[in-house]
Amino acid sequence: MDLVSVIMPAYNAEKYIAESIESVIAQTYTNWELIIVDDGSTDGTAGIVKLFSSIDDRIKYIYQPNQQMGKARNTGIQNS
Repeated sequence: MDLVSVIMPAYNAEKYIAESIESVIAQTYTNWELIIVDDGSTDGTAGIVKLFSSIDDRIKYIYQPNQQMGKARNTGIQNS
C-alpha cells in the first residue's frame, strides 16, 4: 500500500481543526500521514493538533510564522 500524505495548512483553525483531523482518521485507507502546518496561529490550534499527534504518530505538526496559505502548503509538501 502506498503512503498518502495529506497536507493541511491551518491558521487560527481551533474551531474546526479537530473535526478536520477526525475526518482524516475516519478514512478506510490506513496508510497515510497527516501533515498539519500551523501558519502562525494565535488561538488554540497548536494545542489541539499536538493532542492528536500525541495519540497518533501518523499526525505531524509543523509551526511556521505566518506566511500565508501557499507557503504553508509548500512547507507541508516539502515535509511529506
